[in-house]
Amino acid sequence: MEASTETKTLTPSLQDEPKWFALKVSRKEALAIKVMEDAGVRTYCPMAATDTTIHGKKMIVERPIIPNTVFVFAPFRKVNALKNQHPFITYCYKKLDGKFKILQVPTREMERFIDSSTKMKNDITYFSPDEVELKQGDRVKIVGGLFDGYEGTLLKAKGRAKRMFLINFEMLGALGTHIEPQYIRVIK
Repeated sequence: MEASTETKTLTPSLQDEPKWFALKVSRKEALAIKVMEDAGVRTYCPMAATDTTIHGKKMIVERPIIPNTVFVFAPFRKVNALKNQHPFITYCYKKLDGKFKILQVPTREMERFIDSSTKMKNDITYFSPDEVELKQGDRVKIVGGLFDGYEGTLLKAKGRAKRMFLINFEMLGALGTHIEPQYIRVIK
């Protein structure tokens, strides 16, 4: 029933136009990526190296920075068909105007998110939209370095040569990394 209700809300032309969707996958990111890529769907799941102990041995393993989430770029019809074939895959939803809608990420925002998370790969912290009150920090622009031209929020980190910088993504939340102070300019 869910699929038919959601299909009715999109016109046929919108169902065939590729868009970025966020999918929940219940700790099966690798399997969801395989399912989608085998079907010819572009996927993205930002990963970061983390220290962990397995059977008493310290190891570095790659883990998703946004657990249980995979981003896919494909027409709604294709994503919906794959979702219906694999029950562990569901949509992420966002509440808009009092109703829950399937989370579609604007292409420009998703490309910026991919670029940022790729550059930050080993020095990254993810903050969900609910975890960060962006009005508390200074609004800054990065001049030079890997993030030249990016604007975001500076979180002051006491006793550090670098400052924590947040890049806010309207639909996705925020990514944080450390930026050398010489690259930071306050926006007034």
